[in-house]
Amino acid sequence: MAAVRSASRMQPLDSVSTSKKLTKAKLQEGFVDTLMNSVSILAEMMEDFRSSDRFFKYKAGVLGVWLFMTVSTFAVACPGQGPSNDIDAQLIVGTGSSGQVYSVKNASNARWLTVKVVVNSAYVTTLNQVEQNGQVPLYPSVLYDTNGAHAPAELYISDIVVDVDEPSGQVHLLKGGQVQHSR
Repeated sequence: MAAVRSASRMQPLDSVSTSKKLTKAKLQEGFVDTLMNSVSILAEMMEDFRSSDRFFKYKAGVLGVWLFMTVSTFAVACPGQGPSNDIDAQLIVGTGSSGQVYSVKNASNARWLTVKVVVNSAYVTTLNQVEQNGQVPLYPSVLYDTNGAHAPAELYISDIVVDVDEPSGQVHLLKGGQVQHSR
């Protein structure tokens, strides 16, 4: 039978540095190793794809097109941009038989209390509250001047300001005929 011998250590265990401290050099070395491994794996995947049959490439192409269309559809349908003002007010502009029709929408997650909508700095409509996702249509029949008279039927709306007590805020939705916050 053969005898078993162990190799002797060059240094005793106590003198070997077992520091677990992260240094800039160790972090940089780890980053370079990870980067090189990622490039190597990507190169292997590309080589595997090149050597695959054409039906696999067709499947991969169809999957890629489907993924692109899905992501772009969500990007268009859900842009993630809502109102950009303190009270989350939106101006909804539509076209009616007599021209443009305006409506103010509460796009916030809270009820608005004591709401005042001022049109062209001359006509006002007030409401006690507007529920979340509620709308305030701006027809001449709901707009009054300081004397309590209705706005003229042929009123051209060029400025809309919404003033809310709770949550506190004021926003210009239409200024000089230019839409500031719309949907």
